[in-house]
Amino acid sequence: MENFTHKMKCLLRLPAQADRRRDRTRGQERQLERKYINVPLQSREPLFGCLVSLNASAVFRHILLLTSLLWTCLHMSAQNTFQGVAKRIPEKEVERQSAFIEADLERQLGHYEKAAEKYRKFLQTYGDEAAAWYGLARVLQAQNDLRSALEATAKAVALDASNPWYKILQADILEKVGQSADAVKVYRELCRQSPENVEFLERLAYLQVLAGQPKDALNTLDQIEKIKGITEAIVDKKHLIYLGMGDVKQAMGELQRLINAYPTQVSYRHRLAQLYESVGNTVAARKVYEEILRLAPDDEAAKMALFAERKSGGSVLADLQALKPIFEDPKISIDSKVKQIIPYLAKMAKGLPPEAIPVLLDLGDIVQKIHPDDPKAWSLSGDLYYHANRYDEALTRYRTCIRLNSRVFSVWANVLEILSHKRDYDELMRLSEQAMDDFPNQPLAYYYYGVAAIEKGRLEEAIAQLEQAELMTVNNLALALDIADQRGRALLLKKEYLLAQKHYEPWLTKGGDRHPGILEHYGDVLFWLGQQEKAIEYWRKAAQLAPSPRLEQKVSSGRL
Repeated sequence: MENFTHKMKCLLRLPAQADRRRDRTRGQERQLERKYINVPLQSREPLFGCLVSLNASAVFRHILLLTSLLWTCLHMSAQNTFQGVAKRIPEKEVERQSAFIEADLERQLGHYEKAAEKYRKFLQTYGDEAAAWYGLARVLQAQNDLRSALEATAKAVALDASNPWYKILQADILEKVGQSADAVKVYRELCRQSPENVEFLERLAYLQVLAGQPKDALNTLDQIEKIKGITEAIVDKKHLIYLGMGDVKQAMGELQRLINAYPTQVSYRHRLAQLYESVGNTVAARKVYEEILRLAPDDEAAKMALFAERKSGGSVLADLQALKPIFEDPKISIDSKVKQIIPYLAKMAKGLPPEAIPVLLDLGDIVQKIHPDDPKAWSLSGDLYYHANRYDEALTRYRTCIRLNSRVFSVWANVLEILSHKRDYDELMRLSEQAMDDFPNQPLAYYYYGVAAIEKGRLEEAIAQLEQAELMTVNNLALALDIADQRGRALLLKKEYLLAQKHYEPWLTKGGDRHPGILEHYGDVLFWLGQQEKAIEYWRKAAQLAPSPRLEQKVSSGRL
């Protein structure tokens, strides 16, 4: 039951309800303000709620008006006219009500310590008054002294059980201190006093869910339906409660009621179909999706759901061929099409049936044809050609993507990698410099600039940008090792062998002993420093990780 309560705690919350109660309270306070003097304290809410919405000048004017009124009462034999009848007010009663006004005003102004002191003094001087205990409870609640506030509300309720505001505050505090079951009892009493009050019933249902009483909450929601009829909000709450209880059949029944009540609202049918899918009833789910398409022939989610069911269990080639009509449909979004291809992108690196690759590339071409102005289409197609190792065609598509949207760095990263692979160092330097300007926090752009600058013989520039890249690769060890390797290469080409040795050695204990580039180039440094045997040792380690004719030649000849 505790798990149920955790799931359902926020589902039925009525966030605006407390605000509505406060608004309604303040409205009543404004109506009562003009006939204040002769209204018994315990029969009403405190009367200064209206002051909180006034500016300081207006508050001061209200204080002067009330003070003047009380002074007049004290010095004119305490006589006042109430509802057309002249009445005399005893001086003690005027003093009593003045004391209450002072306490309530301090509360409204947010002076809680002063308000609490004045409320307590009032209660000591004039005895128990429900309204004073209620005011004190509100002050204590504002001070977050909830236990004391709860005691004060209990006294207010005991003195005047007919006042709903006292019970509402009591229940709110009970909920806050984790006594939801006791708050339920309070709202049951409120609902008994006002059986047609839908707000009370809604609050009771929420508290019952919070207290782990879902069946009682369902009964309460049934009472609301008897008053208001079937509504979307109530049926939806019942559906969620049944789900929280694990009663999927009843939850489905509530969704069906929503569908019957709102037959053109396809979102409820989607929820029902998804619920069927979650319990493995694909036949029922398919029927619901077919109903959706009869109501909304262009409903994308229903189309994709039916497609997913049809392709499950088929071969990779058959599944890809089945995607073609989906990809040719301009009414289906690019995002849905990308979602279908993403799993195959990962599989391309590991190996797909050779006959599947042309179909994938064809799907990429279809997407860019159907959505020619969407950069995602060109990025998707570019990724397919990239993973198929067809770099020239991938590069063409990536360039179009960048022209349409230049703010996606992953596309830039692939472009720079392709240019590096093609050894097009002029273009690599130009585009990596542009990427550095557009993405100043991306170390990969600085890395590729360094690679290009080394190959162009601009070694000082290369070292400067690689140092900058190194500062930005705190959490990316693989890239940090690549950057360290290239920086060492630049020092090596500058024939600063001792500096290169000093640069490489710390990296050998940070993962460089598993990086073939660092091992090879550190061996080169050692060779130039006259340590031929150690150089061969490091070349041999590099060849074990990444065999190449160049390394084999170095190991066998013992020379560069």
